[in-house]
Amino acid sequence: MLGTKTIGRSLVFGLGYLAGSRAGKERYDQLSTAGRSFAGQLRKQLADAPDSSPSTVAGAARRAWDDSDIKLGGS
Repeated sequence: MLGTKTIGRSLVFGLGYLAGSRAGKERYDQLSTAGRSFAGQLRKQLADAPDSSPSTVAGAARRAWDDSDIKLGGS
């Protein structure tokens, strides 16, 4: 037979679990909303940039990494 302590502890554990899971879900929702907002603001800033072509970053990286003096192979 279950004692009153066991039932009481189970009840407290259950309530704590329930409160923690709700708080965790709320915090997850807050973080995901903030992340989406940040990504949206970043996309807007990139779209509003003066030179907003998609290859701007890639082109700048290619210009910064000049490998024309590197020779591969025996010649």
